[in-house]
Amino acid sequence: MNIDSELFRLDFEDFLWVIFIGLAILNIYGDYDEKKYIHSHNEYYRIESNSIFTLTLTITFFIYLYFLIRNYRLYRQVPNCQKQAYLIRLYGSAFLVTGVCFLLYFQKLR
Repeated sequence: MNIDSELFRLDFEDFLWVIFIGLAILNIYGDYDEKKYIHSHNEYYRIESNSIFTLTLTITFFIYLYFLIRNYRLYRQVPNCQKQAYLIRLYGSAFLVTGVCFLLYFQKLR
């Protein structure tokens, strides 16, 4: 395993966690807009909150897709005695990607 590439990967994943924090803040703002819509029935707030939720789900999809690809590559490289543990990680990543796809689909129906 190349130390430089492993350090780069870890730095990149730290950056992804910072993006997750930003997405959480955006979702809080989207919830705030949703509350404004419930009180005022102003369509602007509903449209803005739906746009925020769609944006955060789309970015989340790509982040989880990265983790799915990373876990697949790791699964292919590990020795047979560790394959079972890495297969569980791979399945978990696949379920997350699938879940975000469903959330995006239902968000667009809304």
